[in-house]
Amino acid sequence: MSRNGDEDVRQYMSRIVGNRKLCEKLCRDVLADKLSHALIIEGARGTGKHTVALNIAAALACTEKHRPDGDVPCGVCRGCRKVLEGKSPDVITVGCGGKATLGVDAVRFLREDVHTVPNDLDFKVYMIEDADKMTIQAQNAFLLTLEEPPAFVRFMLLCESADLLLETIRSRAPVLRTEPVSNEDLEKYICEADRRAAQMKLSSPAEFSELIMAASHGIGRALEYLDPKAFAPVKEMRELARSFVNEATDTSDPRRIFPILSRFSQKRDILAKQLACLSTAVNDLIMLKKSDSAPLSFFADRNRAIELCDRSSSTFLYDLGSAVLTAIDSNSRNANVRLTLIKLACDAKLI
Repeated sequence: MSRNGDEDVRQYMSRIVGNRKLCEKLCRDVLADKLSHALIIEGARGTGKHTVALNIAAALACTEKHRPDGDVPCGVCRGCRKVLEGKSPDVITVGCGGKATLGVDAVRFLREDVHTVPNDLDFKVYMIEDADKMTIQAQNAFLLTLEEPPAFVRFMLLCESADLLLETIRSRAPVLRTEPVSNEDLEKYICEADRRAAQMKLSSPAEFSELIMAASHGIGRALEYLDPKAFAPVKEMRELARSFVNEATDTSDPRRIFPILSRFSQKRDILAKQLACLSTAVNDLIMLKKSDSAPLSFFADRNRAIELCDRSSSTFLYDLGSAVLTAIDSNSRNANVRLTLIKLACDAKLI
């Protein structure tokens, strides 16, 4: 393999899309035996937190990692295969198990299990998924284990927001952040990984573009949405946001906004998602006021978004965006749902 000065040119976690700097740093830490005993891997859902953690475990297990011309992890040795295929008894996943929070019972299991020596590797890795959903009681119980674990133990805390973890936990584990992949890389990856994506891109390009935008740069989310049943409620929510923005920016008949308002859910958890989606759509229009080439997070059809943007003034769009954020806050505070939606329309001067 080619060389760059005295340093070998190697591929680090080459199977992972994006997050190059993060992957290189982690692999170099593994090679130098400087990997922290605990890591907090933070990022939005679908941005590869679990995949990065699994590849760290594979790199630790890789018997070929010190070859100067090899990849890290190599992906073919026995250690790599067992970890990457989910067959290693020494890589243990701890999660909520469908519950809203990660309770103290799961932590008690972990505290007892860490003292059992590895089965067939030189280490044990505990991947704690949704770590930011640990209750305060569970976090305090986990802290005792995190401070002085056995030398063969590694912890990887996967979360969307490290800020929800106690400061005492964050102070004992560096926070690493996964970055969203570009839409171009996302398209390429899912088309190569799943033939349904390639078929959709050819047969239904508009729907495929919608799926890519809805995935919000998350590979895991995009692959999930290839299932029509999983994508159906997302498409419905995005169509609702589009309809609302379309009527809100058309001032010819203000009464047309009422049928749209009635389509919003009366259930707070669903309404929260609908309003968040609407906020993203409005933010796109605000960004387009600044530049027609602004990056978009909601609209797959840029020309249509520009048309909607041109209908309204910057002041109106800012007011609309502020009204949606106020509605999101009111919903989170258990305000009456119907009144929250009416106030949204009033605050935005739609009625």
